[in-house]
Amino acid sequence: MDPASVALWVVGLLVVVALAGVVLALATDDRDPSIVIGWLLLILLVPVLGLVAYFFIGRNYRREGTRRRQVHASRAGADALMLSSVSTTGGAATVTSPVDTPVDTPVDTAAQRVERAARHEGGFPTLPAETVRVYHAGEDKFRDLLADLSAARRSILLMYLIWEQDRLTAEVTGILREKVQAGVEVRVLYDWLSSTPYKKDELKQLAAAGATVVPCYKRLRLLNYRNHMKMAIIDGEVVYSGGMNMGQEYIDGGERFDVWRDTHFRMTGPVVAPYLSLFATTWRLNGRDEDLSTCLARAAGEPGDGVPVQVLHSSVATSFPAIRDVFLVALGSARRRVWIQSPYFVPDEPLLTGMCAAAAGGTDVRLMMTGVPDKKVPFYAAHAYFRTLLDAGVTVHKYDAGFLHAKTVTVDDDLAVIGTCNWDVRSLILHDEVVAIVYDEGVVRTCAEQFERDVGVCSTVTAEDLAALSSRERLRNSLCRLPSRLL
Repeated sequence: MDPASVALWVVGLLVVVALAGVVLALATDDRDPSIVIGWLLLILLVPVLGLVAYFFIGRNYRREGTRRRQVHASRAGADALMLSSVSTTGGAATVTSPVDTPVDTPVDTAAQRVERAARHEGGFPTLPAETVRVYHAGEDKFRDLLADLSAARRSILLMYLIWEQDRLTAEVTGILREKVQAGVEVRVLYDWLSSTPYKKDELKQLAAAGATVVPCYKRLRLLNYRNHMKMAIIDGEVVYSGGMNMGQEYIDGGERFDVWRDTHFRMTGPVVAPYLSLFATTWRLNGRDEDLSTCLARAAGEPGDGVPVQVLHSSVATSFPAIRDVFLVALGSARRRVWIQSPYFVPDEPLLTGMCAAAAGGTDVRLMMTGVPDKKVPFYAAHAYFRTLLDAGVTVHKYDAGFLHAKTVTVDDDLAVIGTCNWDVRSLILHDEVVAIVYDEGVVRTCAEQFERDVGVCSTVTAEDLAALSSRERLRNSLCRLPSRLL
C-alpha cells in the first residue's frame, strides 16, 4: 500500500474514532434531547464539518469539568473576600426586607419567590444600594460615568463586551491615562472576539501608560462562550452596569441607527461588592493574579439602609442557568404583569412555555424587541415564535424608532431586573451575564413608565401581520430559528 493510501486510512480511522467519541458523549449528555438529536443529525449528515462545529460550539461546559471547578473556586474565594469587606459596626450589610425570607417560610409574592430562587441558584445575598439611578439614554449615562472616572482617587475597573475606537473612547482613554499618571489603578477587561472588528490603538496607548488591559477569553476552545458582562467600578464605591458597551453608537446610534435605546444603571453602597467579586473572578480566569480586595471601599451606613438589590450571575460554567430560571419563576409568580425588553428573542422551550402559560393564566405578558435589526439571523428567528406567543395571549411590540438594546424585566410592582442578559439562548445558557434584581417600587415604576413611553414608537404584531407573510418569509424565519438548538 502506497504512503498516500496509508495516510488516507489513518485519517479515516481518526475521523471514525472521533465520531464514535462525540456520539458517545452526546448520547450520555444531560442536555435537552432536542439539542442532542440536532447535533447527532448534523454529525451523521456532514461528519467532518459536524465534528469541527461541535468542537467549537457544541461541547457542554455545564458538565462538571476543569473549567467549571476553576470558576467555582475563583468565585468562592472572591465572594468571601469581597463580602467580608462589606461590613459595618452592626455586622454584615445585608438588607432587612420582606424579600429576605428564611428557607422554611412560605412565600406569597413574586419578589419573595424570585429572591429565594436566585439565592438557591448561586445569587448573592440581597444588599443595599445607597443610591440607584436608572438611565434610558447613553448620553446621560456616559456623562455621569466620565465625571466619576475623572473624580476617581484609588481604582477604576472596566469590563465590556465591546470596546470600540471612536470619539467616546478617545475621551475615556484620555481620562484613564491621566488617572494612571496620578497613581490610580486602572484595569480594563474587554471581550477579545467581540472587540476584534475595532482598532486597539487607544487601548495599547493606555497599556503603555501603565494601565492593565486584558482581552477576555482569548482561547480557541472558548470561542463560543463570550463574556457579555458590562460594568464600571470606581473606587469600590460606584458601579455602573446594564446594556451599554463602550462606544459612541451607544449615545447617538452611530451610522447605523437613528436612535439607540438602552437601559443602564448607577448604584452606590454595599451592592458594589458582588460586581467586584465577579470582576475579580473573571480577572483570575484570564491569567491575572492580583488581589483586587483593596479596590473595595468599606460600606457606609447602617445594615438595612438603602434599596434592596440582589446581583445574579450565570454562564455556561455555573451550576444552573440561574438568570433564565429567575425569569421562569417571575413568569410563574406574577399576578399582574411581566413586561420584557430585549433586542433579541430566541428562547429555549422552558422560557417560551413559561411566557405562554403565564399569559394564558391572565398575566399581562408583553415582549418588546427591536424592530430595526443589527443582526438579521436572530431578528428573523424571533419572528418564528410570534404565532405561538400571540395564540397564548402575549403582546409583542417591535421598537421602530431605532435600535432597542435594553434588557429589562418588570414584574408586578415588586421588582425590576436590569442587566446584560438578552432573551435568547446564547445569553440565557452560554454567555457570562450579570443582572441586578431591584426590589423597589420606585425603580419598578421608572422602568414601567419607560416601557409605556417606548410603546408609543412601537408597532404591535398582530395575527393579520403573520397571515400576510409569504411562504418564503415563513421559511426564512423557520430556518433562522433552527441553529438555536445547536448550543
